[in-house]
Amino acid sequence: MHKLIFDHQKDWKDSFDSRPIFEGYAKEIGLDIEKYKRDIESDAVAQRVFLDGKRGYSLGVKGTPTVFLNDREVPFETLIQADKLRVVIQKEIESARK
Repeated sequence: MHKLIFDHQKDWKDSFDSRPIFEGYAKEIGLDIEKYKRDIESDAVAQRVFLDGKRGYSLGVKGTPTVFLNDREVPFETLIQADKLRVVIQKEIESARK
């Protein structure tokens, strides 16, 4: 499900209500739609989303995706190119070994 959501961001990012789109993804991968709807609308999920958002805000997250590596935000331009991200990670690994 997360792969479909991520891969098709352009299809839902400007949508007023992405829930029908996500429900379509759930059907596509064969989820039990009634359970999916119950879970999506549950207080537990709402609380988890709220707490995740609160934690992200406290860390300075302004959007997604956001990646932190050793307490520093990795620039977004680096995230969209796997080769650049690998270089940043490798530098951090080498730095930690010293």
